Amino acid sequence: MPRSSRQKSVLVVRLSHVTDVVMASPMAYLIKRHSDNVHLTWVVQAKYAPLLVANPDIDNLITWDKDYWLQLLRKGKFLKLYREIILLKSQLRRRRFDIALDLQGVMFSSFITWLSGTRIRIALGATQGSNWFATKTISRNIGEETQLGSEYRYLLSQIGMPDTPWQMVVAPPAETTQTLVNKFQFPYPTERYAVICPFSVFAHKRWPDEYWKQISLRIRGRYQLKTVILGLERDTEKGGEIATAIGAISLVGKTTYSQAGELIKHAKLVIGIDTGLMHLGHAFRTPTIGLFGSTCPYSYAGVETSKIIYQKRYCSPCNNKPICSGRFDCMKEITPDIVLSELKPLMKIANEKQHI
Repeated sequence: MPRSSRQKSVLVVRLSHVTDVVMASPMAYLIKRHSDNVHLTWVVQAKYAPLLVANPDIDNLITWDKDYWLQLLRKGKFLKLYREIILLKSQLRRRRFDIALDLQGVMFSSFITWLSGTRIRIALGATQGSNWFATKTISRNIGEETQLGSEYRYLLSQIGMPDTPWQMVVAPPAETTQTLVNKFQFPYPTERYAVICPFSVFAHKRWPDEYWKQISLRIRGRYQLKTVILGLERDTEKGGEIATAIGAISLVGKTTYSQAGELIKHAKLVIGIDTGLMHLGHAFRTPTIGLFGSTCPYSYAGVETSKIIYQKRYCSPCNNKPICSGRFDCMKEITPDIVLSELKPLMKIANEKQHI
């Protein structure tokens, strides 16, 4: 049988995190439609798998339990770890991949592409020695950096595939609407509310707490929107403090990624810093404002319902290496007044589309 008529098998490895798993999701659609008869397998870390389970262009989703592997390693259970590696190797090699794309460019992700036995293994970037397992590396810093997902688009262009349209895919939650209404304790599909995503593990990405309080109260007064705060479990206490101060609903640490996506999907507005939850707003075309300072992964989200606010300074973006001695001027200079001025035209567009 001629090679052109047989099934082409592609492996994509993007193990984590929320931001990048969601941001890279359009690749599945573009890869599948580049040529006929393509079978796509995606490997993702187990806790992020719910973000991809509903992607119609992923034929085979393989989950990798990083925590379990590390636990076996720490406890010295090398035989069990070896068996886990062999099991994953078997899962991968039976697919006989034509090409493997490592979208993460770290040791674990490139090791997985190497386990697959694929002859062509392309890594996006190369850190932690990932280039040891790749046959080719592609820079993640050359593409059109103003675009959402610029590094993934550049990779596609380098292997002869189209990089548009760039539509992110997020899986819906498994629960029924009524179950989620009961869990969240407010009727989210019909309630008018705004979502704020204030938290990051990196202090220099954060917006001052006082600014969050101000913007939430002013949005409530101007647009009659209740405030819902989303975040990870590590920020539960801080989320509660902000919620108490402004009368908001804190669901910080109380939702899965899919549940958080459902809340963002039905929100009238999302405001967030450079964090995975904020990026979901673009995917659902919810009116979204992203606040960037020490990082600026893109300046244009690709949809008219989104706006990026980035007050460039001589030292920005510092990309997680701040030199401001903890002042974080790049974020403090984005005042609530600036956010409100950008919000007005955004809400007008959203109102015209959603008839709210």
